[in-house]
Amino acid sequence: MKIPRDLHWIDTNELFGDIPTVVVGGVATRIYSPERATKDIDLLVDHTRFAEASDKLGKAGYQKDDTLFFPNASLGLYGEAWFKGASHIDLLSTPQKWGKKALVKPVIDPTGLPIIRLPYLVLMKFDSARAQDQADLSRMLGRLSEEECEELIREVARHSNDPSFADDVRQYAQLGRWEWESP
Repeated sequence: MKIPRDLHWIDTNELFGDIPTVVVGGVATRIYSPERATKDIDLLVDHTRFAEASDKLGKAGYQKDDTLFFPNASLGLYGEAWFKGASHIDLLSTPQKWGKKALVKPVIDPTGLPIIRLPYLVLMKFDSARAQDQADLSRMLGRLSEEECEELIREVARHSNDPSFADDVRQYAQLGRWEWESP
């Protein structure tokens, strides 16, 4: 965790101005666990300003590559994939209440990126159910004490439609603790 983080090619303030934006996905996990390789940067923006954020990407020279759908997810996510040369951005949003809360008080990483707070990143990773997201969950949650884990559950469990969310979060945390404790 003490290894310096890679600098990323994006300045969300320069790109989006006053549009509330946080980094989510693989790049966001690096503030809560060891950094892992990822090919893009995922950004969550305010639902009411999604079209404006898309317009700003276009004006900055990015080209829309695809519309993103999340058919099995319950968090109401939608988005667009954008690219400019080798730079790839997935622009995401949601009309659900948790989305507004997730944009408040981001954690600023050592490189200056505004990162989504851990409870909301866990909520998103849990909802995804991709293998990499499950690995991210155990690595991020394994660093938390049992009290911190319970606080995280209290903050976001109401936004999950999964009745086993709290128990699953506790299990991922225990798996992560075992991973962190192994020599």
